Amino acid sequence: MRGASQESILTSKERARRIAFALWVTLALNLAVASIKIVFGWITNTTVIMADGFHSLSDGTSNIIGLIGITLAAHPADKEHPYGHQKFETMASIAIGAMLLLVSFGIIQRAILGFSHPRFPEVSLASFAVMTLTLVVNLIVVGYERTVAKKCHSELLWSDSWHTLTDVFISLGVFAALIGLRMNLWILDPLFSLVIGGVIGLVGLHILKDSSNILTDKAVLDPAQVSGIVKKIKGIEDCHEIRTRGKMHAIYVDLHVLVDPRMSVEESHRLANQIECDIKEGIEGVFDVVVHIEPTNYDHTDQKIG
Repeated sequence: MRGASQESILTSKERARRIAFALWVTLALNLAVASIKIVFGWITNTTVIMADGFHSLSDGTSNIIGLIGITLAAHPADKEHPYGHQKFETMASIAIGAMLLLVSFGIIQRAILGFSHPRFPEVSLASFAVMTLTLVVNLIVVGYERTVAKKCHSELLWSDSWHTLTDVFISLGVFAALIGLRMNLWILDPLFSLVIGGVIGLVGLHILKDSSNILTDKAVLDPAQVSGIVKKIKGIEDCHEIRTRGKMHAIYVDLHVLVDPRMSVEESHRLANQIECDIKEGIEGVFDVVVHIEPTNYDHTDQKIG
């Protein structure tokens, strides 16, 4: 990237290593936080804390998705996978999204049962201590991920930090539920469990939606963004049929450009290379560009097959 300082420039291998290390650290912390909440909630029969623990597991799922993506990205295209292995990450995302929906269903079911069969869990200072500890850990995770995300220019880590931040807000809701239980307002326990179960379900649906968009090759970029770069290149008369697919870290672009019909094959090839370089330089995340050169007098309606 032009204008970047030497410190900010990392090789692909070093960048992947740093991102993977950050994901392993955050995954370990997220699993530790989730385990503490789930075990403590089960022992004390505090559904709202247990539900928050299961939500913390969803923070770990995004770490797993990232680790799978970073690992597979290191494998080059081969004979069986000429376009690479990126969609294996998408398949894993769909499996994790489905798992989150199952977890959400279980929590909501338990919460609904709590309305008809109230539980009176013991809320002590230990309950507040556990939630305070996990809240502090989550804030540390958010800060750590965002620091590494800025150094590595990683949209993945930045997005994951927002995911973890939702756990902070939900934990604040758990605090409110615990205060209500302390005041013998038992209904707050299943009520907040219901809310948390719903949040986990929304996270699962969001993962499924994003993964489906990738599998169905939904457009990733605005064609005008690509067209604006291409039309600045000398020798380009016009461009059309701009298509994009993939995901923000591995975008595939193909387009048709119109040139002077007297242009030689060598000049056309040089122009296509320039188009590819300018698009990759101008739009972060573009992995591959296919350029189809056409003369300005080309008649699309007069195409013969065979």
